[in-house]
Amino acid sequence: MPTPALRTPVLLAGAGVAGSLTALELAHHGVPSIVVERAGGPPRFPDPVLISGRGMELLRRLGLSRELRADGVDPSCPFDILWGRETTRPPVLAWRLPSVVELLDSYAVADDGTAPVEPYLMISGPDLIIRLRRALHAHPLIDLRTRWTLTDVRADAAGVTATVIDGEAGARHVIEAAFLAGCDGADSTVRRCAGLVMDELAPPAPHFTVFFRSPALAALWPNPAALITAEATVMAGHDGDMCVAHLPVVAEEQTGLGDPAALLRRRLGLADDPPEIVAVAQRAGTQSLAPVYRRGRVFLAGRAAHQMATPADDMDTCIGDAVDLGWRLAAAVHGWAGEQLLAGYQTERRQQALLDREMARRAKQTRRRFQRLVESGANQQVMAEALRQEAPQLDPDRTGPAESTGTPGFRPPAFRLAGGDHFFDRLGPQFTLADRTAEQDGWPLVTAARARGVPVRHLTMAGVPVPEAWSGRLVLIRPDQRIAWCADELPADCDAVLDEVTGSRQRLYENT
Repeated sequence: MPTPALRTPVLLAGAGVAGSLTALELAHHGVPSIVVERAGGPPRFPDPVLISGRGMELLRRLGLSRELRADGVDPSCPFDILWGRETTRPPVLAWRLPSVVELLDSYAVADDGTAPVEPYLMISGPDLIIRLRRALHAHPLIDLRTRWTLTDVRADAAGVTATVIDGEAGARHVIEAAFLAGCDGADSTVRRCAGLVMDELAPPAPHFTVFFRSPALAALWPNPAALITAEATVMAGHDGDMCVAHLPVVAEEQTGLGDPAALLRRRLGLADDPPEIVAVAQRAGTQSLAPVYRRGRVFLAGRAAHQMATPADDMDTCIGDAVDLGWRLAAAVHGWAGEQLLAGYQTERRQQALLDREMARRAKQTRRRFQRLVESGANQQVMAEALRQEAPQLDPDRTGPAESTGTPGFRPPAFRLAGGDHFFDRLGPQFTLADRTAEQDGWPLVTAARARGVPVRHLTMAGVPVPEAWSGRLVLIRPDQRIAWCADELPADCDAVLDEVTGSRQRLYENT
């Protein structure tokens, strides 16, 4: 007798960062989901991951930031980015990323609203996934099926039907859903079933990533650090004596890495003590982007939609994809999302992936210039001066002035209220109307929204001091902490504003 089909409002393929967070965002809005993940455990490669302050703000909304920090790098340790010829010689130049503790102190006195509520986090990729999957298992609205592999998708105007295989029992199952989110990585089955081929953004940069233990290298610098040389990049001190080296592939290495330890010693100038090789990953270094993020009721997110040179390069974009897609799908399931609200996911998130690509391109150009200087025999002073003219390679906040203008499409300024609470912590799970009028003039807009089934929190803020960048006495903020609409007075037509912000007639912003 055939197994009855499983049914869910949203099916998610993949329980990596994008898939896990999309499910948690849906649950944040009261929407159940099924998540199928082909693997039985976390990733086997311990890639270090840097999540910016903006990314941590989004994770804070979901109650994840504190637990993740427990697994992260010591918050009192800064992170150094060193440029040099090899490990045995003094660096040419050093850039320092302040510690989390230092940043918290600086955020406490910042008054322009640009500082994030949360500092950055550096954490091991497997530790991040373990924490996220623990949260999935704990949530009653999320049904996580590990070792389940999605093999086929059929979609029409009414919904999505997916075929999955239970890897342990060998059974075939059918899952019916209103929507499908493909968060199944670079080799996405969902993307293939949707007939989408990735657009290449830049020539591949093939490289080996070598994970190894070296107490001597981990203790070489006083803080966790990344050393960038002409022939490699190595990170050490972030996870005990675990080190990670990215080694560009040269012609004679195309077929494989014969002796990783010897290559590490040669490329990095390591001492004769052999490092303990833990794992080696050969990576294509592809930079590509899906031509569209949506086909009807099928959506792509995370590395199924965009790929940078290494899995950690687009971590913040994966987080942003998940939150953005999650709240929009929740709105659709609850019945108040217009068509343009769903269309806005691609408009905003694909633009962000293109911006990330541009940042990666600039960083790559800097490294190439440094390599040419090393190969030409330039002295330390010349190389240092050339590097000083370049922008730093890491932005720990990702909430600069352009990100905090207080106008529609942007993040509102962050600040503390009189009682010490963060303004962001007072925002509702869906829309919030921040009302700074003396007579709570925004109430009719809130009433009109609720009459349409649109959940809006009315946050009264009469007389509350706000940063200079704040714009408008009435500010409607989206679930992802972006401004949807602002004005000094109640609109003459509340329904027209609501048509716009719910996607019945939405102005699409490209600043996220």
